[in-house]
Amino acid sequence: MGGVPDKIHTWQMVQPTTKDEESGQVTPGKLEKTALDVPELKPGEVLVEVAGCGVCHTDLGYFYDGVPTVNNPPLTLGHEISGTVVFPS
Repeated sequence: MGGVPDKIHTWQMVQPTTKDEESGQVTPGKLEKTALDVPELKPGEVLVEVAGCGVCHTDLGYFYDGVPTVNNPPLTLGHEISGTVVFPS
């Protein structure tokens, strides 16, 4: 890689699945492909190009069951990653 990219391309949950209590109508969750600015790296930090990412049961709960999260959407699900350090190289 020639340097630090300007953008991170990812999928984010923008809306969890919801169910109306009275009618029982289910509104499916939504994911959107997006590009985020790469944050400025601080001393001791690295940039990792993700090769694979696991989505855990809690992530599925956020998306399919509307389980409350600490952060409001949009948010990138998954935290069990593997990849290659691309900067500093």
